[in-house]
Amino acid sequence: MICEGRILEKFEVRSITVECRMWKILDAMNYHRRVMIGKRDYDIILSKEDSEYDFFDEEDSAPMIQIYAYVDIKEVLTRKSRKQGLVTFFRFPDMIGKELIILEIVHRYMEEYPNTAFYVDNGYTFRKHNIDAIYNNGPDAEWIYRGLIFIKNRE
Repeated sequence: MICEGRILEKFEVRSITVECRMWKILDAMNYHRRVMIGKRDYDIILSKEDSEYDFFDEEDSAPMIQIYAYVDIKEVLTRKSRKQGLVTFFRFPDMIGKELIILEIVHRYMEEYPNTAFYVDNGYTFRKHNIDAIYNNGPDAEWIYRGLIFIKNRE
């Protein structure tokens, strides 16, 4: 089972490139080891926490985060996102086992860019106030799968 997530945002011309936004957050989280693969429509960012091992060493326990940073192509997922003018800026292709790291990344991103949404392929959409509530209630790796009902039950 693969669970994907996307950071959706209104497309606006900004002075900072899309992938640089994510680099800043990953650097602050100590994910300094990075490989970037440039594609025509997006960049793939592979990032790991600093450790003494080689980047692709299978015995390295530091999780690898894979993020697609869309440069030219902007996918629109749902009718609701289309109405709001939201397009995909970042895609996390496999969040299984990385749910808390993804929460930290999304929380930090939404602190900087509050008018974004986080869409999970199970149909749940989270806005900044939802992510703040999940983040402030303590770590729970199941937040992605429980959605907004879970948030309301914990408040």
